[in-house]
Amino acid sequence: MIEIDCSNDPRIQEFTKIRDRSLHENGFILAETEKLFLQFKAQALRFEKILCTPHFAEKHHLQGDHVFLASKDILESIAGFKIHFEVLFLADKPNDYQLSDLDNHIVLLNGLSSPENVGSIVRSAAAFQINSIISDEKTCSPFLRRCIRVSMGNIFSMKVHHSTNIMNTLIQLRQLGYCIISTANLQDSIDVKQFKFPLKSVLIIGSEGHGVDSQILKFSDKVLKIRINDQVAHLNAGNAAAIFLSHMTLIK
Repeated sequence: MIEIDCSNDPRIQEFTKIRDRSLHENGFILAETEKLFLQFKAQALRFEKILCTPHFAEKHHLQGDHVFLASKDILESIAGFKIHFEVLFLADKPNDYQLSDLDNHIVLLNGLSSPENVGSIVRSAAAFQINSIISDEKTCSPFLRRCIRVSMGNIFSMKVHHSTNIMNTLIQLRQLGYCIISTANLQDSIDVKQFKFPLKSVLIIGSEGHGVDSQILKFSDKVLKIRINDQVAHLNAGNAAAIFLSHMTLIK
């Protein structure tokens, strides 16, 4: 283990100077708190660097030259505000799953740029035992730091696929036998309470501002809606997703 006595120590620059998105582009994730640490560890994934207090290291029996010890004051200096956690960690970003390795029920995120919404949807999906996620080229990665935090670390147990061409991905999913199901509050959409999800289903959640892309809506086998007060144009994407997922759920 290596002791750190200054927040500007170059050996921990990933925690202080390198932006989250830059780390992500280079195949790393950054997260904090004991809960997220334990969620990540439970999946037997690889830690690159662990920055923590001596108390945390002793509690979790940490050893090795990838473990950096620092006081709570130094951690707070790095965070820029008073914190309640004792660990930050840098780790390899989990590898993408192939489409053929995803489960029968999949959530596909189309154009969601808000880390809060993405993290919230991942957490709701995990709650309803929907464990396969696809994010398209316009959606922020669920492995960004804020997404990980909002998901409460549940993203680490998910099967995740990042699509670089969403229409090609949907064509492949249909060839694999999936029913393509979009969500949109349109006049001709099907009330989700009246719909039974097929065995193999892809549920598409669109962005809060623009909804599901029109090209995807045309390609979809079904379009579902949530019946709401006419004075409310639409629900927050995270809230709407939770309602759809509660109907798609594998928990009976």
